[in-house]
Amino acid sequence: MNVKLDKKYRQIFKLARPYYKKGREADEKHHLVVADMMQEILKEVDLDENVMMAAALLHDIGYAKIPPSKRKTHWADKVVRDHMRYGAEIAKKILKKINFPEEKIKKACEIIATHDNPTIGRQIASKEGKILKEADILWMTTEKAFWLDVKRREELGASDWLKVLKQRFTKEKKYTKYLATKFAKRKVKKFLDEMEKKTKDLWEKYI
Repeated sequence: MNVKLDKKYRQIFKLARPYYKKGREADEKHHLVVADMMQEILKEVDLDENVMMAAALLHDIGYAKIPPSKRKTHWADKVVRDHMRYGAEIAKKILKKINFPEEKIKKACEIIATHDNPTIGRQIASKEGKILKEADILWMTTEKAFWLDVKRREELGASDWLKVLKQRFTKEKKYTKYLATKFAKRKVKKFLDEMEKKTKDLWEKYI
């Protein structure tokens, strides 16, 4: 994926890259996709671009400080809390290095420290936090994420996982409430339609 980043965001990406590599599989790709989604969302939503792009590029960076054995249970409450807390701490250090304004560092870190709250039964209060969550969820509307998730779930085939995603994107409030922009709705529909055809084509090859 060819994501175009402004100079200041490329600086963030460069400093974050060693942490991506220490984190989960595809973390570098994940952050670039979320940043790309964020750039599209910000065409529709009037928020501080600097804050939102910093949060997008750094939101899951805290996984670098969680041992690989624990990352396998990345939805466990403690892991979710820890990666948000560590992520905010690392983000603060990175943003200070590039002389990000103090008030913007504080805001970006607040967003990072709460972005996965819904996973542990908590709310995201700020508009900025909800928009980051939207961009984060939209990672799941990429083929890279789709096949990575199928690989991780040996008990499910591609068509089974697509059914799970359809349920998430249309019925489950912890996902649907954060897919609020027109861009998100278009992206979800396009992805589901495309993957429906691709998984059907795959199935027909084996029957």
